[in-house]
Amino acid sequence: MKETFGQLISRLARINIEIWHEEEKARSPDDHQVARAKREIDRLNQLRNDLIEKIDAYLIQAVQEEKNGGDPGKSSG
Repeated sequence: MKETFGQLISRLARINIEIWHEEEKARSPDDHQVARAKREIDRLNQLRNDLIEKIDAYLIQAVQEEKNGGDPGKSSG
């Protein structure tokens, strides 16, 4: 099932919150905790980047459909 725009934005907000929490952990004086947090931040950043690409694609499609009068199969060229 395709996610709605609101669901995509909600997921993005949750990922951002997770990143903020990991950034707090990365300020620890414990080197092992810092390393774990940095790896998790890298993983979450990749998820965030992938999600932003989905949001971009969603918006591009929505704009294209609006330009075509709501017909996703119609060409605007």
